[in-house]
Amino acid sequence: MNTNLKLAWRNLWRNRRRTIIAISSIVFSVLLASWMRSMQEGSYDSMIENSVKFYSGYLQVQDTAFWDERTLDNSFEATSELKQNIEKIEDVTLVSNRIESFALAANHFKSKPALIMGIEPEAEDQITNISKKIKKGEFLKNGDKGAVLGEGLANYLQLNVGDTLVMISQGYHGISASGLFPIIGIITHPNAEFDKRLVYLDIETARDFYSAYDLSTSLVVMTGDHYQVKHLKRAIAKLLPESNRVMTWVDMQPELQQMIESDRGGGLIMLGILYMIIAFGMFSVVIMMVKERSREFGVVHAVGMQKHKLSIIMFFETIFIGLIGCTIGLAISYMFCYYFYLNPIPLSEEMAQATEQYGMEPYMFFSLKSSLFYSQMILVFIISVFISIFPIYNISRLKITKAMRS
Repeated sequence: MNTNLKLAWRNLWRNRRRTIIAISSIVFSVLLASWMRSMQEGSYDSMIENSVKFYSGYLQVQDTAFWDERTLDNSFEATSELKQNIEKIEDVTLVSNRIESFALAANHFKSKPALIMGIEPEAEDQITNISKKIKKGEFLKNGDKGAVLGEGLANYLQLNVGDTLVMISQGYHGISASGLFPIIGIITHPNAEFDKRLVYLDIETARDFYSAYDLSTSLVVMTGDHYQVKHLKRAIAKLLPESNRVMTWVDMQPELQQMIESDRGGGLIMLGILYMIIAFGMFSVVIMMVKERSREFGVVHAVGMQKHKLSIIMFFETIFIGLIGCTIGLAISYMFCYYFYLNPIPLSEEMAQATEQYGMEPYMFFSLKSSLFYSQMILVFIISVFISIFPIYNISRLKITKAMRS
């Protein structure tokens, strides 16, 4: 076996140009497949991140009835002990209280239903970066008694910074809720619907308005990326009483997950077509190698080397080429995608405008998830092993006289 391995290795480098061409075809194949998958998954990561950071967060702890019937009566007391225990879970980066409800927002002449978000301003800003969307005035600070409005809502009600917002609603357990709130800021929310009806209040101000003291409708839990949510859901669920549950972004936004899965299916079809092109390209290189060496095979067989031994050596040569090509391809692919991960590709002007309308950044993002690169390397290597059947088959049908004349 050692002799066969040595012969195969030396045969590779007797004709360096031929070997380098074969290795290069595999390197390019791994690079192309990895680049395509990294770009595809990077776009999904960006879509999910933008979506969860605009509103839902990666996970939410709620009363079991709140998601189906979103009223203050289905709120719960999020104790400091529960919040601290969740924060201690590995991969949890932030936990923030929210209280959400509705109210009739009005000025002297107009009124409109509004979504009221009672938030912990500093924590919420870490989740949504909403302070960067301030168009006029400033964002909330802890303890503020004023309100921040979406620009669409402010324009409809003809209100500006310094004006007073009137709100009327129904509080906790049917208590009448009404209040006057000075407007301290106006934001341009990336989501057009939110922009037309969103009002931010400090959470204590919102609790006082709704007479929902110490209550929250949800605890928003953030993590480093969406791949962590499954194990976090299991860990958080162990801490909760029967009256509460934890929901992931997939549970809260199933339509987004369905859209991604549908698009991923189309991407995998395209990837399959790409692999077919890659396989034919690698196959043509192997055919070239075999045809060029027909005379060599004939001479070696004529001097006494058995066909099965010659086939084994050719198989090892193909394996060596596959291993070298895939290893180099993996390294180059990672460095190539890492550059674009740090420097996303900006979209053209029209596509950028369309993307920004959906609240997403106008760039083509890339993913560095390790499995994307390893899977492409393994698949290309399997293709190269499968293609090695051809030279083995060719040697088994070798005719000495014909090979010697080639």
